[in-house]
Amino acid sequence: MYGESVFTTMRMIDGHLNDWNQHFNRLKNGVEFVYGPFTDQDEWVALFKNRLENLLAGETGNKIIRMTIYREQTVASLKSLFLSSLDLKIHYSARIHDPLAHEKMYKLRTCPAILRPSWWPSYLKAGNYLETILAQKICLKENDDDLLFISPQNTVLESSIANIFVVRHNRIYTAPLAAQVLDGVMRRKVIDSAPQYFSEIIETETSVEQLFKADAVFGSNSVKGLFLVDRIDDYEITYNEEFLDRFRLLRSRVFDEKT
Repeated sequence: MYGESVFTTMRMIDGHLNDWNQHFNRLKNGVEFVYGPFTDQDEWVALFKNRLENLLAGETGNKIIRMTIYREQTVASLKSLFLSSLDLKIHYSARIHDPLAHEKMYKLRTCPAILRPSWWPSYLKAGNYLETILAQKICLKENDDDLLFISPQNTVLESSIANIFVVRHNRIYTAPLAAQVLDGVMRRKVIDSAPQYFSEIIETETSVEQLFKADAVFGSNSVKGLFLVDRIDDYEITYNEEFLDRFRLLRSRVFDEKT
């Protein structure tokens, strides 16, 4: 059942769900794509949001919240023709947030991307991670932290846990949204805020050849915020203080503030 699920993971700061509306909208779109349309018609959105917020009402403090939406399978069919949003099951987990986790630099290993069909929406965050787990078992080497997926055209896509940004000559480049690139909540915040600290940010393909000439590489997700990459395969990246100052300001803007 969790293989067909839709989920999101977000931070809670002092009992406040950070970027809740952005996470909810993406979750809502994924749920509607997988399970809709619903017999509740337009009312399903308000009903669904109310259920989620009531479920989390008792949580306090600084935590990482993961919400997973799924449905019980019928005996003879994978999909029911008529479904109320109230029939959807909701599971959530909460764990204490480690504020120092985003200070770690990551070491990435390039790996051929797990291809999805072109109609796969970039907002769909689905629960089936088996292919990624198997790719990690095959491609990761000792001391690697994560995979960096590369397209058949030899361009940078994303890691298994984060959107990826490549910095060259004070410009930031990140892969455009597609079936292979998640519409990350933190990705959107970086795109909106980066021009305040860097020359510009461009959504475009970056070749592996360009990747290995990068001045900086960093990843983003809603749990870790922004984190630096200090090695890709055998390519070591060193950082000067001017870049680190800009990066810290950007990270503080998109991750440290309660929104």
